[in-house]
Amino acid sequence: RSIRHPLRTMEYARGELRKEPGTQFRETLRPPIFLLVTVMLAYVIELAAVGESAVVSSDIGVANLIDDDQSVMVFRIVAFALFPVMMAAVETWLAREPINRHTLQEPFYAQCFVAGPFVLALCLATTGARRPEQWLEPAALAAVALATLLYIATEATWFVRANRPAWSRALAPAIIGTLICLLALGSVTWMLGGD
Repeated sequence: RSIRHPLRTMEYARGELRKEPGTQFRETLRPPIFLLVTVMLAYVIELAAVGESAVVSSDIGVANLIDDDQSVMVFRIVAFALFPVMMAAVETWLAREPINRHTLQEPFYAQCFVAGPFVLALCLATTGARRPEQWLEPAALAAVALATLLYIATEATWFVRANRPAWSRALAPAIIGTLICLLALGSVTWMLGGD
């Protein structure tokens, strides 16, 4: 659902949080669990396709902190959670609400549903780029570019729907928020040795 109808799943998340706690998310995984499972699935696919992450065997710089697959998994879960946290903060800012854990919960849950497919696309593309087949590297780059454009478009559309700003007022924060997340992810990846 979150791939075919991302805006509907985001609306679903918001609606579920307005229900009594015992009746929420009976038809789906809770959004943070959905994101967690997505990151885990992507890592399992990576392990099957290219083997152990080079970060595990590296002892250079910050990579020294990650010495097994569980550490890689925890790191990736935390790193990819940056996307829904950042975009929830942008959504809250667009709504002109204070940014705190109470105002962030609803948008964070909605953002987890749209971040999942984007994270999966990023992970699968980077896994493809690590394969020996030469045609996979440009295909992976194209997949990342397409996934990023779709993510930004979905975010901007959601910001318009959720907060009613003009399209131009929603597009710039969607682009900036996504770029900040990608730059942070890229910087940490570089510090870990580029894997």
